[in-house]
Amino acid sequence: MKPVLFHIGSIPIFGYGVMLSIAFGVGVILALKEARRKGLKEEDVFDVSLYCLLAGIVGSRLFYILINLDYYMKFPGKILAFREGGLAFQGGLIATIIVVFFIVKRRGISLGKLADALTPSLALGMAIGRIGCFLNGCCYGVICHMPWGVNFFDVPRHPTQIYESFLDVVMFLILWKKRKKIIYNGYLFTLYLIIYAFIRFIVEFWRDSIRILGPLSVFQLVSIFLGISGIILLMRNLRQNTSQLREELQDESQQQEGI
Repeated sequence: MKPVLFHIGSIPIFGYGVMLSIAFGVGVILALKEARRKGLKEEDVFDVSLYCLLAGIVGSRLFYILINLDYYMKFPGKILAFREGGLAFQGGLIATIIVVFFIVKRRGISLGKLADALTPSLALGMAIGRIGCFLNGCCYGVICHMPWGVNFFDVPRHPTQIYESFLDVVMFLILWKKRKKIIYNGYLFTLYLIIYAFIRFIVEFWRDSIRILGPLSVFQLVSIFLGISGIILLMRNLRQNTSQLREELQDESQQQEGI
């Protein structure tokens, strides 16, 4: 845990902010590369990336405040205390999806193509961002008696930030490998929803979160929703693709018979 990496004069440089900046920079470079490959306008992808960053931060903060509303009602001055952590990624993801949907409708961009161009960047950015959480000392796990336990506020805990960062890298590698084998536009994003939901649901068992339904936290309930949504989208699109392929084969067969 190292919230302040170094100082420039008397100005502290926070590890969380540095890692978020790196995540955004690497993500944009990767997204622009995919945009060129997919024939999307680079300026559109760059603009959407900026909107996603803003929506992600605002949505993450609002969601975190909502699930800790009692605390922030008592201490409203803490609402803007970003240096202390307090971003719930799932809220940012939902806000980003909404913002992207409206942007593509307004600009006439293919939602599926854009989503597939941005998705690998999102996964890699998450992996880098979780390292920022580790440095900041937030999003830690429950008490850990294993050799790899890390002290957070003088208590050995599961480094759930590192667990999730590692799994996010695995998710990125899967998505990166699949990017040239797109079954339908939006395929990578549906895979992302399913894989991320699984990762977060599992890691959450070791994370120090408030349980609201038996052993389940609010983040696990949201993960269930995201995972089911991803599976429904995947099955629906695969079914549509199968129907289209069947129709094309029938048309081709009829044309051959006519000849």
